Amino acid sequence: MRKSQLVDKNLELSEALLRRLLEKPSALEEIPEGANLIVLPLDDPELFQANLEQLVTLKEQGVRKLRVVVIESAEALEPRMVVRV
Repeated sequence: MRKSQLVDKNLELSEALLRRLLEKPSALEEIPEGANLIVLPLDDPELFQANLEQLVTLKEQGVRKLRVVVIESAEALEPRMVVRV
């Protein structure tokens, strides 16, 4: 997958996640202020892998307040889980 495709897909996921958080503000309780979110979509193995690799890179760089949001898809954007890493 090209970098531009990754960016486009992640922007779509970010927009969908933001809409979901605005609809259900209580979901924000699991995400601390200033956190870096990595979204892992179960319906897109290629994007899942690319975002997982980004997570590893950020951890290696010492980035703190990382949270992983695992979702079924952008359409069904009910997070399965939010994990602190």
